[in-house]
Amino acid sequence: MQGVAFLSPEPADLLEEFRRTGCWLRVGDTLRPGPSKFLAIARFAGQCSSEFNPELVVAWPLGLSHWIFLGVRSRLSPAALISHGGNPPGAGWFSHYVMAWACFWTTGLCRGRVIACSKYVQRLFQEIPLVPKSVVGISYNSVRAASIAERSGKARLARAQGAPFRAVMVATLEAHKDHATLVRAAALLRARGTALEIMIVGSGSLAESLKALSRSVGAESMVTFLGTRNDIPELLGQSDVFVLSTTPQEGRPGVILEALAAGLPIIASDVEPVREVLEDGKWGTLVPAGNPGALAAALASAVESRDGDQIQIKNRQAHAAQFTPNQMIFNYLAEAGIHPGIV
Repeated sequence: MQGVAFLSPEPADLLEEFRRTGCWLRVGDTLRPGPSKFLAIARFAGQCSSEFNPELVVAWPLGLSHWIFLGVRSRLSPAALISHGGNPPGAGWFSHYVMAWACFWTTGLCRGRVIACSKYVQRLFQEIPLVPKSVVGISYNSVRAASIAERSGKARLARAQGAPFRAVMVATLEAHKDHATLVRAAALLRARGTALEIMIVGSGSLAESLKALSRSVGAESMVTFLGTRNDIPELLGQSDVFVLSTTPQEGRPGVILEALAAGLPIIASDVEPVREVLEDGKWGTLVPAGNPGALAAALASAVESRDGDQIQIKNRQAHAAQFTPNQMIFNYLAEAGIHPGIV
């Protein structure tokens, strides 16, 4: 049996998805301004632990997980504790060191584990001075490859013949991504007369500034901002190439696996976490990060080649299919010291 506890009623759409599953579900209101939220998180986690009596607690995000663990242990729960480390440590001194020490040492004292989503994130965690390396494990993110392949395949078949070449980027519009380079690359392609459409899917605090940038560089007619969508597999199936313009603040971009599950060729920034998931370019084209000219050249090459090779599509899908939710769960259980056969 699985249960889910939300620290806050947002995002509402995700909350509703979990409600529809019928799982055990509790919703807190803990993410209030100021330091009082930390005790509120611990109190809420303790209440949920007493009510649900879990064998394993998986906490997201890493930055608040130690408060969750303190709450669980305050009720004398023997549950195994796992924190998902989905992003590298912050760049600032306080977040990189002080918050990391508080999180990792508290997790260790609570007999918990931090599970990094990639070798890159694991290495960065373990390189922080005084962080207990034994606390940090690894489990790759998963993807529902079969479902994405089916839905994107239907969308691909329904696409009109002779449709314009379309590139898509799916990512939150925040500073740890790099949509600005893609927008500037679009402006270069438009100036050269390259015919393509670019769809940017996602929402975030940089939405308005990125739209303003698109207007100012003359890319507005080529770039469309679609906001948050729940039909990502269909959008992938209606596209010709997937783009991820990003920064080293990535953890292990799961959206690349989604694009591979849809069979799409990939063009992505050459930063360590992306190199890891693309296996040094085996599964996609790597371009220098923050370089609009290089990204524009890679997109122009994709337009010219228009890769529709069915063997390549199947190969990409087969690669993505290795990273199953069941495997991720198995890895979490193993890291927590729980034998999967008894769960």
